[in-house]
Amino acid sequence: MSHLPPPPGWVPPPPPGSTPPPGPSYGGPVGRPAGGPHPPPAWYPPPVHKPGVVALRPLGLGDFFDGAFKTIRRNPRSMVGLAALVTTAFLVVPVVLTLGLAGLGELQVETSGDQASDQDLGVAGIGAVAVASYLGPFFGFFATVLLNGMLVHVVAEAVLGRRTTAGQAWAATRGRMWRLVGLMLLNLLVVVLLTGLPVLVGVLTGVQAGAAAGFAVGGPLLVLAVVALVFVQVRYFQLAAPALVLEREGVVSALRRAGQLSRGQFWRIFGVVLLTALVVGLVGQVLTVPLTIVGVAGPLLLPGTGGALVLVFSTYLSQVLVGAVTTPFTSAVVALQYVDQRIRKEGLDVQLIAASQQPPVAR
Repeated sequence: MSHLPPPPGWVPPPPPGSTPPPGPSYGGPVGRPAGGPHPPPAWYPPPVHKPGVVALRPLGLGDFFDGAFKTIRRNPRSMVGLAALVTTAFLVVPVVLTLGLAGLGELQVETSGDQASDQDLGVAGIGAVAVASYLGPFFGFFATVLLNGMLVHVVAEAVLGRRTTAGQAWAATRGRMWRLVGLMLLNLLVVVLLTGLPVLVGVLTGVQAGAAAGFAVGGPLLVLAVVALVFVQVRYFQLAAPALVLEREGVVSALRRAGQLSRGQFWRIFGVVLLTALVVGLVGQVLTVPLTIVGVAGPLLLPGTGGALVLVFSTYLSQVLVGAVTTPFTSAVVALQYVDQRIRKEGLDVQLIAASQQPPVAR
């Protein structure tokens, strides 16, 4: 005959004639559970280790945004300040070229309504304004490449509860900058090829068989190319920069590593990317509205070179302001996505918990 185990809290009765040992009273007769039958023991979730900006467990959408804001708040100089400094430094060349065009009298915007005057000005003046306006985004592309590498390192340290200076971020990532540039140029090449080939096919078809045939062929191809581009960006390029910086990978191996981490996680990563882009786009629009008004009002109040300078420099200032605010946030979300995927697939949280209990390594 089998015996059931005694209930929780059961205390055996003392032998006859003996004195019970001193101890806490359980509120019930000796040999019986105190207070009647005990309920099953309550289940409590395991404690979550959070040495830094996020808890070391699989992250949710709120964790990405909250962690990004906390990283910026705890490291304002190495996030916002560094982004503003780098973006401004990369705009030195566009500013010098713009002032040179203005000194030569090529940078002008005429709003007099005199058609003959506008024709005398020709395409040169308007073209110079367009060139000066697009110089900022061109050099800003390289500023973003540099910032992505440095800010990823800042976020990785913030996950461990450590603060990072701008000098430490530069020292940790300067050896990876050319690889980051190569990664971004490869990304740009993929974008140009996937979007340019359908357009080229549509144009050639239109020349041979008419505009309607060109749209009928090029349109569906362009839609397919955009879908393929989104897939490639999410699966391979989204997590490549953190892998390149934090794991010291090369360009090709970083893409391969990003593909491994994002396998089976496309929709999770894509959803965070899409929502982040919407938030950043909205914030960017809000920040640029006042400067856009100034830029439009400049040529109206100061016709000629003065108005053109106001228009172009308001664009540059807008780029610095938006870059200083949105680039740190975007880079932080990308770095946290990388951490999240490694926690989900490789148990990185265990390594991070151990690393958080060690002093930072001097670099």
